[in-house]
Amino acid sequence: MNALYDMVKEAQDDSLYEVNVVQSFEPKIKKSLRLTHLENREDLEQELRIKVIGYVRSYSLEDVPGLFDLRK
Repeated sequence: MNALYDMVKEAQDDSLYEVNVVQSFEPKIKKSLRLTHLENREDLEQELRIKVIGYVRSYSLEDVPGLFDLRK
């Protein structure tokens, strides 16, 4: 899990690292695309990659709750 946190942190500092984050989600994207029609796969794949990049750019690393914040 630290690896993803580190990749997001690097990607927010330098846009070249966004590729690493997208590549880490590539297996899940490919697997999910098998559930769609063939004619929609290419467009959907691009949209999913754009969404991942958008989430990386907008994700706030400072607002991540700690373990003790999650206790009730």
